Amino acid sequence: MILFLSAAGDDAGLLAELGRGEPAWLGRVERPGLVALDLPPAAEVLPALALARQTFLNAERVAAPSVNSWARAIVERLLSQLSDDQPWRLHVLPHYGVYRPERMGARAWHSVKRRGDLKREEMVVPEGQAASGAGDNRCQWVAAAVRDLLKERRRHLLKSLRDESSLFTANDSLVQVLLTSPEQGWLSVALAPRPQVWRQLVSPFRAGELAVAVDKAAPSRAFAKLVEAEQRLGRRIEAGECCVDLGAAPGGWSYVALERGARVTAVDRSPLREDLLRHPRLTFVRGDAFTYRPERPVDWLICDVIADPERTLEMLLDWLRRGAMRWFVVTLKLKGAGDYPKLDRLKRELPGLAEDWFLTHLCANKGEVCVFGRRRG
Repeated sequence: MILFLSAAGDDAGLLAELGRGEPAWLGRVERPGLVALDLPPAAEVLPALALARQTFLNAERVAAPSVNSWARAIVERLLSQLSDDQPWRLHVLPHYGVYRPERMGARAWHSVKRRGDLKREEMVVPEGQAASGAGDNRCQWVAAAVRDLLKERRRHLLKSLRDESSLFTANDSLVQVLLTSPEQGWLSVALAPRPQVWRQLVSPFRAGELAVAVDKAAPSRAFAKLVEAEQRLGRRIEAGECCVDLGAAPGGWSYVALERGARVTAVDRSPLREDLLRHPRLTFVRGDAFTYRPERPVDWLICDVIADPERTLEMLLDWLRRGAMRWFVVTLKLKGAGDYPKLDRLKRELPGLAEDWFLTHLCANKGEVCVFGRRRG
């Protein structure tokens, strides 16, 4: 079985996305924020799913009445499947403990808490984010107990445990434990090279989550989307590289590229913030982002323009076909659930034009998704 943590708690959207696949996959809601899929063992890798925050391959139910019981169940699985020199990672996360109603503002949420409208058994985490409080504490105890038990039974395997959240290599295995209550949950073991092969769906980050970047000096909070896309891509804009920022105003993405030491051509009908316009490595072009063409290929196309998703999608495909850039990070603004089927064209055409590409609803996204990757060849 495969389990997915749905992005932004959008279970219906994820089910619909699975159903539009080729072939169509019939998923079901296991519990709010958690979608299950019975996938045949011989099935090929699923395509990118914009609304899947994290994926648990080969997930099996586990009942464990105590922290030590959890540790024993996990270690027994490790001993039977991992060799001593096998690099592996361990993610233990809760799916209970805190309820954050979908799309509810902070003021409304605190009102609900004060009124006590929610019962304890209704307190789950529909977004797939790690819960705070008791759930998170128990997960930390389970992870610590696994380490202690490995010290007794297989020290070499403990030495192979990696804590970093860098991108997977072909040698990395991933062990994930999802607690749906203190005594119930799921155990997923994805042996190498599956985490790397399934990298469009299996995140190296715990629960697929990344903290949204904060920088008060940035022109807007939109800068955080580019920072997160860089982290998920495993590749940052570097000093000396050439970037084109389409729909750049007020300059959040140009700001990131300039901070990295890159040269930026910013294209928009409206000007950027005054200090960015004066920056010696920024060239401002007042004009239409969709008609701009660079004189020669650039290192990065970055684009957070507000436009219909079809128009942005066609622009990205055109740049890829012409070989106009090496790397790209592009936001697709969606107006609602009816726009998600428009992303299916990207899933069909991008494999022939790009490699190491991702299509996902970022933690910093709202009504939008982000596509990023490297042009093929």
